Amino acid sequence: MCLTSRFDAGIGKPVNQRRAFTLIELMVVIAIVGILAALLLPALARAKESGRRAACSSNLRQLAISVSLYTSDHDGLFPPRKLYEAWPFQLQPDYLNVDVLLCPTEGLPTGTGDSKDADNAPRSYIMNNFSDYFFATLSAADWKSFTKGNYPGSLNENAVAAPTETILFGEKKSGRSEFYVDVKSPLVREPEVTEQRRHNISPGDPGSGGSNHAYLDGSVHYTRFGRTLCPVNEWAVMPSARTNLAICIYQK
Repeated sequence: MCLTSRFDAGIGKPVNQRRAFTLIELMVVIAIVGILAALLLPALARAKESGRRAACSSNLRQLAISVSLYTSDHDGLFPPRKLYEAWPFQLQPDYLNVDVLLCPTEGLPTGTGDSKDADNAPRSYIMNNFSDYFFATLSAADWKSFTKGNYPGSLNENAVAAPTETILFGEKKSGRSEFYVDVKSPLVREPEVTEQRRHNISPGDPGSGGSNHAYLDGSVHYTRFGRTLCPVNEWAVMPSARTNLAICIYQK
């Protein structure tokens, strides 16, 4: 009986024999994959953050539109400063879903949707209360009422000389509970309550990054660290206050 050989007659090797990777070859492949990952992961992270920053900017734009709708319904007046039923509550009829109050980069919980308690919903943004204007125009008694959140009046949009350069909303520093930025506060300054560098942060560089801001004209801009506070303070309304209350917290 004739046995059939599994060997190729020409080369004397099994026809189905497979050559395996050596340990060195495997290590080279792993090293190459590691290098590629090191190159691609930062780019992927930047792309994801770019998307989150765009969503954050979009939310601020929606809040600015809500204020525009509010002023249209109230003879040009902005929402008054209140300690209870603050701006998230006052504006909610025009933005509805409280997830608009969130900047995705901050990582706060979402899904609260149409919550009826907007003032206590997770929030990434803080509003200007135009305190330098009221300090300059109110009587001492009315100013005291304003600081306590009891003054019934509010700023008229026609009183702002530079709406394209005056901030309406900014990003709130994580962990802070304030609803408003008060440029005349002797205790809490803007760098303590506003987030100046939530996006595009370079590790090891305390002056890197920036944040989004909505302005009184409805525009939204990304501004580098500290640039909204110096050489002029864009949270101030009055021309003299914009320069006198400037806070230069960067060195670049």
